[in-house]
Amino acid sequence: MTALNLTGFKMTFDEEFDTRSISQTGASTTWADIRPEWRLDANSDIGFGNSSFVDAGSGYDPLSVKSGVLSITAVPDRTASGYPGSWESGLITTEGHFSQTYGYFEIRADFSNLPGAWDAFWLLPDKQIPDPNNAGHWQELDVVEHYGSWDKGVYSGIHTTDAAPNLNWQANLQVYSELAQPSGYHTYGVDWEKDTISFYVDGQLMGMKPTPSDMHSPMYLLADLATQTNSGNNANAASVPITSYIDYIHVYSSPSSGSAGATTIEALGSTSLSQVGQNYFLDPVGGTGGPELKVNGAAVTAGQFGSNWVILGAEAVSGGYDVAWKNTTTGLSNIWSTDTHGNHVVDLLAGASSTSSAL
Repeated sequence: MTALNLTGFKMTFDEEFDTRSISQTGASTTWADIRPEWRLDANSDIGFGNSSFVDAGSGYDPLSVKSGVLSITAVPDRTASGYPGSWESGLITTEGHFSQTYGYFEIRADFSNLPGAWDAFWLLPDKQIPDPNNAGHWQELDVVEHYGSWDKGVYSGIHTTDAAPNLNWQANLQVYSELAQPSGYHTYGVDWEKDTISFYVDGQLMGMKPTPSDMHSPMYLLADLATQTNSGNNANAASVPITSYIDYIHVYSSPSSGSAGATTIEALGSTSLSQVGQNYFLDPVGGTGGPELKVNGAAVTAGQFGSNWVILGAEAVSGGYDVAWKNTTTGLSNIWSTDTHGNHVVDLLAGASSTSSAL
């Protein structure tokens, strides 16, 4: 098998689950746990299978972050939120906060082997392209789907509006992989490029497909644990909680990513502030390999603090970096101090006018 080679790739999204950064809307957090277009009630997402995805406001919290791991636990109907009788579980998404065109997307997870478990890590476009053939097709990139009743195998696939590949979807757009030792953690990844889409399990290439014509625009991330209650994968058979674990989710831009590559924002002094996808990097001028800009351990993304806040520049200082921001509505500026890893430590300056000597 061909092994994964990330030479020349650059990390643009690094979620280690060292802290919990999840909210209903994703405002000021890395993840949202309700998809706005699929909201069912005040505290739930419509879900799929026989499950609803609920926020902690429902009275049950399916998402827990501990010791660098996110656990998602599905339980039989417990609250007034969601569909009556459906299981209640969790989903996280970066919709509206992080998306990227092309690159390598990977999850490290220990999926549940209990009947009824339906785990997934997948990508959806910021904007769906209408199906020109009105055949009920859409754009979606499934990095991995896993069913607890068939623990030894995982499925990866592409959904497209292109007519020809859909004539035989399983042969043309799906990749099936079996694991020699299903239990425990495994990595599942996809290298999405302009011409090809390659699926990996534990760093080994499992299959490659041509990139469809409608899959060349930014896509955001989703990970979830849904449940099913059909005869072959029946959560109700035991009616016990189902838990899956996610160690990390990483995204990289590739050397050939084109528009997903680095854009220099400012490069005075010794530091070049660059943007790759939705993320910011503090590189040495004329070089690469600098740290990603973060707050509370999570990557800062473009527009995270509102469209009126723009990042101006950065400079290496003793012990880290100084990073300048400006509010285009008020004209006032803030200065962040970060550590050597690019993580925000303290605001050195807040609400400074353009004539401020401190600024």
